[in-house]
Amino acid sequence: MVETISKLIENGNARGGDFAVLYRTNAQSRLLEDAFLYRGMSYRLVGAQRFYGRREVKDMIAYLRLAYNPRDEISLARVINIPPRGIGEKSFQNLRMAALESGKASGEVLLDLGKYGPESVFWPDMGRGALPLADFGARLLEWSSDPLISGGITMLLDKIIADTRYQDYLKADGDDELDRWGNVEELRKMAFEYEDRGLADFLQNLALVSDQDTLTNNTDVPTLMTLHAVKGLEFNRVFIIGLDDGLLPHNRSFDDPEEMAEERRLFYVGLTRARNHITLVRAQQRMAFGVPDITIPSRFLTYIPEELIIRENESSKESRRSSRSYNSGSRWESTPSWASTFRSGVPSASQAMSKNSNGEVRQIFSPQDNVNHPLWGEGTILESKIEDGEEVVQVQFKSSGIKKLIVSLSKLKKVV
Repeated sequence: MVETISKLIENGNARGGDFAVLYRTNAQSRLLEDAFLYRGMSYRLVGAQRFYGRREVKDMIAYLRLAYNPRDEISLARVINIPPRGIGEKSFQNLRMAALESGKASGEVLLDLGKYGPESVFWPDMGRGALPLADFGARLLEWSSDPLISGGITMLLDKIIADTRYQDYLKADGDDELDRWGNVEELRKMAFEYEDRGLADFLQNLALVSDQDTLTNNTDVPTLMTLHAVKGLEFNRVFIIGLDDGLLPHNRSFDDPEEMAEERRLFYVGLTRARNHITLVRAQQRMAFGVPDITIPSRFLTYIPEELIIRENESSKESRRSSRSYNSGSRWESTPSWASTFRSGVPSASQAMSKNSNGEVRQIFSPQDNVNHPLWGEGTILESKIEDGEEVVQVQFKSSGIKKLIVSLSKLKKVV
């Protein structure tokens, strides 16, 4: 999408200010910001702080940096009492003074307190803050240990979030908890991309993207904003991204007719912001916390008349004939790419179990089966069918709405 925008500007067919990219939640801006950054293009972000400048993102990055390097004074100063843990300014000053007098970093003194507790040589200097400082030091000692540092970035991040009860902190801190928690989840998704490369590479990349900034107040550049923020504005060319059920409409609205109606109004607002041209973008598949998740096209897409649509990813009648149906005839889901992408390697136990003696795939699940997933928890099977030699199910999860999953890859289990 950014490449398309760039070429239209370079060819003189459009100006930067002609473009707006719209999305349902602020967390979706992260990939867009990265794409503009890597292309060296300026953009304007309306109604929100840039992703790497958001408070909760900076908190999590500081925690990861501190775990990787406990001598990082800047990161320690940021999170020493976030969430609040009884370490006030006086206690922090005592910690820094003890570090200065001993020739150590504050984090090293903290680790000593965490390891030795009242036996630490620094304990008497900490006053009433000794206990909370030692408790935090013990946490840092565990986070910076080799099993967690080398065990995977997401494992470390999950441990930090759990130990600090950071989600509870966001809930108690204001009404925008869901948006802020969405930013933490987006950072966690980014961490999955670096699982094989390690924490050092991840932090190095974060330093590059967060220190560089193509954000500008110039109005003649592409604009990024949520559908809520775009009301009353118009642009020559508009992109709406994330047009998958669960994003738009958001899964929080599935059980509330009024909320669902508001989601549809939001989509309508986005459509009517375009003067000349609108591009609708969706993903056939997303990686949700390391698990391949086949997405379902937004139900709102089915309201658009066929004669108004030009499919940019379908170049022939043959590709249109290969389109899959969704809910008895959606025109928005073409043949999925996962069929070839995820079939290399040795079959898993669940793959072996899903074939009968003739090598044919048999269905493990049936509608109304109760199931459990390691990430999304309890759910109910809505539909099960065989597609391209795989059993594919739609599941209504209590926590996250409808998901479409490949059984052999999903770690889905029946609940009797």
